[in-house]
Amino acid sequence: MMRHATEQLCLVAGTLAWAVLAMLVPPLVWLVFPLFFGFLYVLPLWAATFGVTVLTCVSVAMASWHAGGPSAPLVLGPVLLAVLAVLLWTRPFRASRSRSRGRGRPARRTGA
Repeated sequence: MMRHATEQLCLVAGTLAWAVLAMLVPPLVWLVFPLFFGFLYVLPLWAATFGVTVLTCVSVAMASWHAGGPSAPLVLGPVLLAVLAVLLWTRPFRASRSRSRGRGRPARRTGA
């Protein structure tokens, strides 16, 4: 229980540090990508997906603010990275879950 609370506290501290640094230095907006995996590791999937979505919106807004307005790369970059992170994280989870389901089923008879 204590470990989980420590991980969440570190995630909040890292996210706040990223937000402050991304406001001050434009290239640091792109450091949001490792945070995506932090959210996916620490939080349940539904909360992590919500958090990744919020982080994506904030990073698009910050990048657009630094650039003086939105552009296709500033919007598509974080969105595609967020989708990639969630897909990379959930694919092994779904594969292992389908394998464990397969083990619980009785074997098929192949002969008469």
